[in-house]
Amino acid sequence: MVTLSNLHKSFGNVEVLKGINFDVAKGEVVVILGPSGSGKTTLLRCINALEKADKGTISINDFRVNCEHTKKKEILELRRKTAMVFQNYNLFKNKTLLQNVMEGMVVVKKIPKPEAERKSRKILAEVGLEDRVDYYPAQISGGQQQRAGIARAIILEPDVILFDEPTSALDPELVGEVLETIKAIAKTGITMIVVTHEISFAREVASRIVFMDGGNIVEEGAPSEILVNPKEERTKQFLSRIINKNDPPLQVAV
Repeated sequence: MVTLSNLHKSFGNVEVLKGINFDVAKGEVVVILGPSGSGKTTLLRCINALEKADKGTISINDFRVNCEHTKKKEILELRRKTAMVFQNYNLFKNKTLLQNVMEGMVVVKKIPKPEAERKSRKILAEVGLEDRVDYYPAQISGGQQQRAGIARAIILEPDVILFDEPTSALDPELVGEVLETIKAIAKTGITMIVVTHEISFAREVASRIVFMDGGNIVEEGAPSEILVNPKEERTKQFLSRIINKNDPPLQVAV
């Protein structure tokens, strides 16, 4: 489904991605863990073509892009094949939730408005927002805004959905409702790459966990391997801090 080969990205003199090699199979839910500044968000943004990688290739199904020589039509195709759910929702403040979800269908996919509205209402109902379709973002909670952002992503039927710390901007009491929505989506078989610090979510939903640090993939494996018995010392250090803070019942071998 997704293959990244030797992906590099620098901002000025700072190398943020240092030759990432990474595969995601169809239907997998891959959770990326790592400290701030490890390159997690930049990796997602390169896959979605919000950032242009300096070197390497990105392949989604049979579509392949050489990042050194990308064309505008290739960038547009990458964006059609992926959808991003952002930390801060990125909803249009002057549009209702229904209009926000319809926007991509009408503008990008050229779907007639009546059909786009019907599908958008259905998707909003699936994420528990059927009674909020005519509300503006400022009139609803952060959790509801994020669920609308998720609806906006899945309605475009992308090959892969990218979640960039989808609960980091939420008040603690709102985190659960968003995670439950993502869990429900995962059960439908949609391919997902999720950057998060929610260890309990990763343990329950992830097919595979990737740990990044310093622009590199340090190690990856099944949740039962990475969360319980990581091989690399850097992974152990990171998890011991995160788990002690958020998820006391899980013991990490050191």
